[in-house]
Order: sequence, then C-alpha cells, then structure tokens
Amino acid sequence: MRNRRMKLTAALLTAALTCGMLAGCQGTGEGGNNQKGEAGGEKSGKTKIAFIPQLVGIPYFSAMEEGGERAAKDLGVEYLYTGATQANAAEQVKIMDSLIKQGVDAISLSVLDSSSTNPYIEKAQEAGIHVYTADSDAPDSTREFYVAQASDEDLGRTLMDRLAAQIGEKGKVGIVSGESTATNLNTWISFMQKQQEEKYPDIEIVDIRYTQGGSSEQALKQAQELMTRYPDLKGLIAVASSTVPGVAQAVEQEGKTGEVAVIGYGSPETVKPFIDSGVMEESIMWDAEALGYLDVWAGVQVVEGKEFQEVNEVEGLENPVTWNEETKTLLLGDPLIINKDNVNDYDF
Repeated sequence: MRNRRMKLTAALLTAALTCGMLAGCQGTGEGGNNQKGEAGGEKSGKTKIAFIPQLVGIPYFSAMEEGGERAAKDLGVEYLYTGATQANAAEQVKIMDSLIKQGVDAISLSVLDSSSTNPYIEKAQEAGIHVYTADSDAPDSTREFYVAQASDEDLGRTLMDRLAAQIGEKGKVGIVSGESTATNLNTWISFMQKQQEEKYPDIEIVDIRYTQGGSSEQALKQAQELMTRYPDLKGLIAVASSTVPGVAQAVEQEGKTGEVAVIGYGSPETVKPFIDSGVMEESIMWDAEALGYLDVWAGVQVVEGKEFQEVNEVEGLENPVTWNEETKTLLLGDPLIINKDNVNDYDF
C-alpha cells in the first residue's frame, strides 16, 4: 500500500509541477466560485496552504505530507505539497514562482539555500502571500515565522551527547551531511561542534563531508573515504535523513558494525533495518507527521489574521506548541530518541 501510495503521489506531483510551469495552466479548488488572486492566478474559495519540502520520495517528508493532509481535512483548507526528487535550491525557486502565479494564500518551505529563495520570499509577499519556513529556516529572510521540529541547539547538542555515550567520550568522529547550503543541517552541526568543544575534549571531529542533493549513494562513498583515511575512526554522523542509509551501509559493507558507531537524524522507517542489524543504536528525530500538521495549522492562523499565543493548544496534536516571539518560532517539542525499544512505534 505504501509503495502504491508513494508512486501515485509522485505521479500527481510531477503532473502538478509540470502544470505549474506551463503558462496559462490553472487549477481550481473544491470550494466555491473561482476568483483572481493578487498574483494573477486562479484562486478558489478555499484557503490554499502550500509546502515545499527539500525533496520528495523519502519517508520523512512523506510523513510531513500526511500530517499536512490531515490538518487540511480537519481545518477545511486545500493543501499543496510539491517538491523535487532531489534536494535542489534552483528547483525550489521554480516551484515558489509557480505557486506565486497560482495565487495561493500561504507558502511554507524547508529552506535549502536562503540566498536563492530569499528574493522569492519577498516576491511572494509583494503578491500578498504569507510566507514562512518549516523544518529548515532562513532567519536572514523576510519570512514571517519558523515552524520548528525542536530547537536547533537541542538537536545538535543531544546528538553529540548520545554519540559520546556510545564511544566512551573519546575518539575520532566524521560527519556526512546533505547540501552544504542547508541552513538546518549546518546549524545542527555547529551545535554538535560546540557541545564537543565544551564537554568532550577527547573527541575529535576530523572532517565534515557534504553530498549533492543529500544523495545516499554519495553519502556511502564519503563514509567509505572517511573510514579509509581515518582507520581508527570511532563514529560517523549522518546529518541529513537521506544520508543515513548510505553511511550505515558503508559501515556494514566495511565489516565495521560495532566498531564504528553510526548516528544521525533518520526517520524510524529509515533507520529500522540498521537498528535491527546492530549498525545503529539510536537516531535523533521528532514526529514528522505532527510537524506537517503544525505547518498547515500555522498557515491557516496567519491567513485568518490570528496571533500565536505563548502556549498553543492545537487540536490534532497531543502536546501544546510553544511560541517564541523574539525568534518568531513555533516549536513542536523536544527531540525524540529512536532506538530498538520504540522504532516500531512509528510508521514514517
């Protein structure tokens, strides 16, 4: 069922993206008469909330999509989930431009490269569209706010703490990340480094490698090169969820299971095979489905002119959501530690 659903979703996304790129191709919503949006596109009577992930086709962002669809159904709005099959800032810009022409009410995006998307955030706002970030921020932009899975500091420091415990608080560690421009990934790495410097003087981060588009194949190659260059390596950190399989497979193929610890920000479905095989003990995560729900709920609030409270009770979410007025951040909650005891409790 999941494979059929993902294939159908991919087909629909391809059609939608193609349609959006063609001049004069306009969609109609479900609710009421069509009217022209400020950006010149056809706008239905239903509020349209769009989300642009870093890439589609991986369990993490698919879970965010499911959460967004659930929120859209609960709140009576239309949800547009559209992204590229590889993490590519240029593709995000094209999709944003298409959504602006369609005249949606709000756009959220998981930012890959703020220098590329910041001008289009301003362009959308000039067209009367609310724009905010989710999953990955662009604090240097004019975005209205950020829907965060957990604080960047907690995510970075928690990962370093968990890895340190696994390797006895000493040894060489390598990092394999996604795109070098991804704001969220770089911020998490910076807090890992701070935690290491402040608490673990006997741990050395020997190198940080990046992969174009968060490619699992490139991650495997980078992890292999790190283990070759540093034969006494004790740990590997896979920062992007899409790089986790490549890093874990590299350790498995090199016969270093139990010798080189692997940890990262992988979804439960992504890391389960490697936890089961013993390559990984833990992954740092959050409830991606809940993040997708919060993303759409937040968009509806701003479109309707409602203000966030310091603590927000969101129907459809189990726990309250906090608002930081200073940083303009909606915070889903604390990091979630995925291990053998709970990896089967989640379906993303």
